[in-house]
Formats: sequence, structure tokens, C-alpha cells
Amino acid sequence: MSQLRAPHQLPDWLPYEGGQNTGIHGLRGVAAAMVLFAHIVGGTAEHVYSDNAAYLAVSEPLWNFGTFFVYLFFAISGFVILPSAFRYTPRDFATRRMLRIYPLFLVFSLIFIAGNAVTNLQPQMNDLPTILYALTFTNLLAGTEQLTPNAWSLTYEMMFYILAGLGAFAITQRMRGLQMLITLASIAFLVIFPKSIYFVAGILVFVLHGRQIVQKLPARPLLEIIAALSLAYAASRAHFDFRAGELREPITLICMALTFLYFLFAVEKDSVTARILSARWAQYLGTISYSLYLVHPYIYMPTRVVFQKLDFFSDNAWLSVFLFGVVTFILSIAAAHISFILFEKYPQKLVKNWATRPKIIQKGTLS
Repeated sequence: MSQLRAPHQLPDWLPYEGGQNTGIHGLRGVAAAMVLFAHIVGGTAEHVYSDNAAYLAVSEPLWNFGTFFVYLFFAISGFVILPSAFRYTPRDFATRRMLRIYPLFLVFSLIFIAGNAVTNLQPQMNDLPTILYALTFTNLLAGTEQLTPNAWSLTYEMMFYILAGLGAFAITQRMRGLQMLITLASIAFLVIFPKSIYFVAGILVFVLHGRQIVQKLPARPLLEIIAALSLAYAASRAHFDFRAGELREPITLICMALTFLYFLFAVEKDSVTARILSARWAQYLGTISYSLYLVHPYIYMPTRVVFQKLDFFSDNAWLSVFLFGVVTFILSIAAAHISFILFEKYPQKLVKNWATRPKIIQKGTLS
């Protein structure tokens, strides 16, 4: 791989202020932590306290709320990937995305493959085609499942990266035919996989953010808080799988609109979200968010089994789940920290060092 080139300027019609958005970075961390929270609450409801009606009644909206944050990940990607797709060549853009996503994904996919081969807990995922579709992110097209828990969303991410990268290239090079092809492919992807609407929401927010639409509004902090609370309530009302007919449900459309509205406020650098999530804990969670997202199922599930074996889940459901949650969260953060260093930071450092190494022109001479 050649050395990655400096980024290009974005088109004039796509304003971009540059720099890291602390609100967005912290929101990544909160999203990963909330997915973990959802698995702690929802997993114990399904596997431990399934006969506790009171616990089930309270845990269901919490589960709904936590799992919804996966779609917030999609909106964040729409916001941050669009400028990246325009700033880099397709090759450099693809290289950066693969270095960001694939090493960690591959490690935990291989762990799943090895574990499932030994235990045969999910025999339908032991066949070679399913494994290859998963490892190449083509499982959506093949109608098969991803392997490692939570990785289903990564297939959506990779599909979006491909469309965004090629779309940006087609626009900058003024290739009308390719523009039309990518437009049709994007529409088809959106229709067949409507979860991808949240990528579009992120893109629209980026465009409006660059035009400083929100900055002109009065009482922005109050409007942001109202939008956030409204979204939290709407997201807790249902579990969104976007199955056939679900898009006709009012709560689904309301949740989409509120996500767009809240995100439009949250991305401002002086937003309430940015001020709260500029704290070190939130920025740290943002840094390890990808590792936390993929690692925590491998902590949560064995920890739950240990708690069950030791009878730590008592009749006091909420106290038991609280203790279980604290232990699981601490172990997940520790594992995510190690994972980030080994499988995110270190591979990128290796590639960077390799790409910038001096090249030998002739014996005894370095360029």
C-alpha cells in the first residue's frame, strides 16, 4: 500500500469546518454503552427473570431505548463519512475504512467461528458459504446472518461506505453514468433495507449543519433538550426491526423525525450534548466505542452464566441486575480498552509505519 495522501478540499457546495466534533465523538461512546445497557436489561429479562411480570414491564422500554442507539450509530456515520468520502480518493477512503473496521471485526469473527465449530450452538452458521458471506460483508445480499454478535450493523456500514465512496468519486469526476448507477443502487438499498434511512438522516444533518441553519434559531438549548427527551420517549415505545409494514406505523416515522431533529441540534459545537459529552469519561468511551460495541457480548454472556451458576440472581430482580450490570460494565470497559490497543490502534500504527518507511533507491542510499 502506498502512503496515504493528504485530504482534498470539499466541493464549495458542501461546507465543512473540519476538526473533531466532541459532541459526536462522545455520542459514539454513549451509544455503545447504551447497547451494552440494553443487553444487560433485556438479556436478564429473557434468560433470568422471564417469569417476573413486574421486571418485564419495566425492562421492555429500557431494552427498546438501548437498542435504538444502533440507529444513532448509523446517523453518526452518515454525518462523518460524507466529508471523508469527498476528501479522499476511493482507494485511500477504502483503505482508511478497512483499517478502521476490519481488524477488530475479523478477530471476533474468528473467535465466533472457532467457538461455534466446537460447540455447534448455531449449526446454521457453521457452513462455509455463510462464513464467507459474513467475512466479506455480503451476507445482506445473500440473505444470511453475520457471525459475531452485533456485527449485523457493520454490514450496513460497509454497504454505506461503498455507496458513499463511489458516489463522491462520481460527483467529483463528473461521471454522469456512474452517478446515475449509484443513485439507483442507493435507492434500491434504501427501499430493500429501510434501516439505512438513518444514514440519510446523518447526511442531511451534515449538509444543514454546514449551512448553519440551526445557529440562527432562538432558544437552541431548550429545543435540543425537548427533542432529546421526546426521542428518548418515542424510542422506548417500540423495538424497531423495520419489518414489512413497520414503516407505516406512526411511532416509527415519529422516531425517525425526532432522531433527525435531535441530531441536527446535537452536532453543533456549542450544543448541550457537546458540552456534556466533552467530559473525559465521554470522550474516552467515544475512543473505545467500536471495541466496546463488539467486545461486550463476549463479556456479558459468560458473566451472566457465572451469575446464574452461583445463584447471584435473587428474588430482588433490580438489585441483582444492578450488581450484574456493574460487574459486566467494568469487565467490558477493561476488555474494550485492551481490544482498542491491540486490534484498532496497533494495526493502524503498523500500517502507518510501513507506509512511511524510507524506500531504498540503491544500495546504501535511502530516499
